[in-house]
Amino acid sequence: MTQQRPGIAPLVSAFATIIAGGAMALQGTANGTLGEILGNGIFAATVSFLIGLALLTIIVLAVPGARAGLAKAYRIVRTREFPWWMTLGGIAGTFTVIAQAFTVPLIGVAVFTMAYVAGQLLGALGVDSTQLPPGGPKPPTPWRIGGSLIVLVGVGISAVGVLGQGVPLWAPLMPFLAGVATTVQQATNGRLRFASGSAIASTFTNFLVGSVVLVVVSAALFAAGTRVEAVPELPGQWWVLLGGVLGMLFIGITTQTVAHLGVLLLSLMSLFGNLVGSLVIDLTFHSAHAEVTASTYVSMVIVLAGVAVTTVPPGRFSKRLR
Repeated sequence: MTQQRPGIAPLVSAFATIIAGGAMALQGTANGTLGEILGNGIFAATVSFLIGLALLTIIVLAVPGARAGLAKAYRIVRTREFPWWMTLGGIAGTFTVIAQAFTVPLIGVAVFTMAYVAGQLLGALGVDSTQLPPGGPKPPTPWRIGGSLIVLVGVGISAVGVLGQGVPLWAPLMPFLAGVATTVQQATNGRLRFASGSAIASTFTNFLVGSVVLVVVSAALFAAGTRVEAVPELPGQWWVLLGGVLGMLFIGITTQTVAHLGVLLLSLMSLFGNLVGSLVIDLTFHSAHAEVTASTYVSMVIVLAGVAVTTVPPGRFSKRLR
């Protein structure tokens, strides 16, 4: 019987997370555009989450393993075998989608990525040091801290031109706080996935919690007099409704890969995919928010270097010197 090499799972997890990061770049564009169309970021986030929830509901109904996983998740929460507060990761997801809807039209995907990932790096260094991630604690070694700083430099270079255009302070602050919240979400998602034995159950729980919160907030806004400005002209603008599907893809993949990568490395891999996706979007759609220049490519190389530094195993070079 052939034994699987231990390094294969982390490599596959890293590649899958990069793909998920690219999907998140497209999600930001879709949700930001939908926010502009509807005239309100909360309404856009609600639509995005409800579409993702509807698709997940179909999957749960169609897949016996998903139904069993969801039933187990409900049981372990009801019997207090699993902390109820770890099922609230969807709230962080709503904050991310709201931040996309409100800020991407103002600052573009590149600056959103910079602020969001800066929050992820700060949050991940703290979360990875605790017992919260399913793979156990990963102390902030000098390599991990140094690699994170290199990544921040790379992302800063990609966004420095846009930041000089008078971006309001709250615009980058929203995605920064969303990034911090996402690290906790990724860790709790991973814990629920392992406790229930189902990534779909964990992802469904996220979208259910997030949808309930957003529907309540949207209802309150509607009661207060806020109205939708326009309805997307389908099929011409059908792609703006993909935000929830792409969010489901991102959460589903990262729920599986966080145990192999840890929260910090997961954040870095998704960042690189996000930057590549942002570059493709800007080149394809000629974004008005961010011009693709030589510095954009330089920043991507720096980010990749930062990821490489972060992945150096503890004691790697000290062992060689012995």
